[in-house]
Amino acid sequence: MSDINHNFDLNLYRVFYMVAETKSISKAAELLYVSQPAVSYSIKTLEEALGGKLFFRTPKGVELTPEAQKLYDSVKSSYHSLTVGEKLFTEDKNLTTGDLYVRMQS
Repeated sequence: MSDINHNFDLNLYRVFYMVAETKSISKAAELLYVSQPAVSYSIKTLEEALGGKLFFRTPKGVELTPEAQKLYDSVKSSYHSLTVGEKLFTEDKNLTTGDLYVRMQS
């Protein structure tokens, strides 16, 4: 049995994804419309939940740790799946795609 708490906050993974994509806490904060301390706190919270370091700080920003790179690959795939799902939902809701069925009464 895994010792990871499965009651996770998807927002923490969203923040993780944005920091990994931009390689910058400040750029991720801008894109997420939150403060830098809020992003740093989210990363720290996720690190504590997972029990390991996610990023190395560099003069140019941040880099993923080797363990976090594997996590990022999975989160990236999931993030894109969720984005596609939201897009499809919105298109169907707005009737821009989908099927129209006409029932004929006899």
